[in-house]
Amino acid sequence: MTATITDIDTLRAQINERLIAIYPTGPGLLTEPVAYIAAGQGKRLRPLLTLLTARACGGSSEVALPAAGAVELLHNFTLVHDDIMDRDQTRHNQPSVHAKWNQSVAILAGDVLFVLALQELRRSATNVDAMSAAFVAGALAVCEGQALDLSFEERSDVSLQDYLGMVDLKTGHMLGLSAELGVLAAEGQEAIVTSVRRFGRLIGRAFQIQDDLLEIFSDAGTMGKSLGSDLAAGKQTYLLIAARERQPEETQEALAAAGDDLERGLSLLRDILESSGIRGEAEELVRRTIAEALAALPALGADQTELASFAELVLNRKK
Repeated sequence: MTATITDIDTLRAQINERLIAIYPTGPGLLTEPVAYIAAGQGKRLRPLLTLLTARACGGSSEVALPAAGAVELLHNFTLVHDDIMDRDQTRHNQPSVHAKWNQSVAILAGDVLFVLALQELRRSATNVDAMSAAFVAGALAVCEGQALDLSFEERSDVSLQDYLGMVDLKTGHMLGLSAELGVLAAEGQEAIVTSVRRFGRLIGRAFQIQDDLLEIFSDAGTMGKSLGSDLAAGKQTYLLIAARERQPEETQEALAAAGDDLERGLSLLRDILESSGIRGEAEELVRRTIAEALAALPALGADQTELASFAELVLNRKK
């Protein structure tokens, strides 16, 4: 399969242009971090999905731009607050907001992003009430997923099923919302809303498992954020849970080593994941989950081509 989103750079540029102009006036302690976040080198996958689903339903990317801006602002709200909770110092190859300013400014900037997202959504020309309801439900699910993620840090009995349930809330609902908003902006049929929402949620699950892989097997320069931060913070990931189930003693040794020397702990964990086959199994799960997502799209007929290409972008991403 070859990517066929021929104007993807143009779509990203439209999204970026909208974000940069989102909050031109206000107190400097708000406008400056918001501008800093908007200028970051994010992949814009979520707003791209909103624009592509709108086009798949016969609408235009232009009519879906407010919804796309809203979902990216919501996503960045979660990132700013996540970085505080995870103590991540880097995001998109630049200091995270709390590292550049301070924690108080970062919390307030995140709050403003959420408000701006709601404001942006209200600028949509179609289905504003339905989009608002979907947005609120999606935002609540993401917060619930983050709460589960935090609670898992205090537990050593988290199962892979527990983890995937959390991912489906925290990451899956965000991408499901992104897809749903695109259909609603284009006034698509309810059957297509259901189909595309499922596509987005499964892509979100695959994305997070892949993110867990990149957190261990990529490098900080490519990822654009602190590598191994999940390990250092004691966060549960698909790989860590699987390693603990299969090789508990060796995994505990790797975690203990990471407390003193993060790179050594990462090296030990990489060896466990490779030798046990967990890395390969996780990579196969990503591929199967994306195939399952694509199976949700036949209701779109020939119009699913760009969404299939979007799934390929996710599958082949390096950061």
